[in-house]
Amino acid sequence: MNAIAIVENVIDSQSPWKLPRLEPGFTAYPYTKSIEEWNSLLTRANSGDGEAECEVAWLYDDGCKAPSGKILVRRSQRKAAEWFLRSAEHGFGPAQNTIGVYLGDGTGIARDPIEALRWLKGAHRAGESSAANNIAITYRQYGDFCQAVRWFRASIASGDDETRIQLGVHQYWGIGVRTDHDAAIINFKKATKAKFITEAGRDDAFFYLGVAYLEGKGIRKSISSARRMLERANRDNDHPAAGKLLKLLDNERK
Repeated sequence: MNAIAIVENVIDSQSPWKLPRLEPGFTAYPYTKSIEEWNSLLTRANSGDGEAECEVAWLYDDGCKAPSGKILVRRSQRKAAEWFLRSAEHGFGPAQNTIGVYLGDGTGIARDPIEALRWLKGAHRAGESSAANNIAITYRQYGDFCQAVRWFRASIASGDDETRIQLGVHQYWGIGVRTDHDAAIINFKKATKAKFITEAGRDDAFFYLGVAYLEGKGIRKSISSARRMLERANRDNDHPAAGKLLKLLDNERK
């Protein structure tokens, strides 16, 4: 099996941003509030306080317990979406950003990409730092890859280095932009060294660099370097795509 065939066992070239993932682990009911605090928050929210409405939404999204351990706010994505929408309608930027994501994904509310973009662009105008990336992802969800690339670039320009991974993926596979392996490698490398980036994002950047070394596109082909990048991506055994590529490489050596 050649390098390209190995990669094709893990990555769908039509949507190379979709990688196998571990099921995320969430802390059940992470918030704690007294009944008095909850009632006070609801009073503010019911009076039209956008920030309070957004806080209520997050409590419904994640759930909340009383100090006694009794469930105070039971998790409900539907109710979370309702409160995020109320907060967004009252002009609260973070809620506009979140309801845009909910509408794009169909979380607790009917999926509506057009309405999602309306709220996300409003959040972007209000200065929400993650809105540009969310706009890009929403455009990508319904197939407008050129606009997705445009907004990934805007997100990077605003200082979001994690978005470099997504732009690099589009450049590497030539989706919504001309194929440019060199530019993709630059973005992946910058993401691995970025200061403000999630560890999951950094792992993805190392993974895609491993793919590039394996295929020899935009960088000199090197199985040993590919293996090193993939091992770095999967150093905590939490990157299934990197782990699968490593297993395929091991099988080739036998």
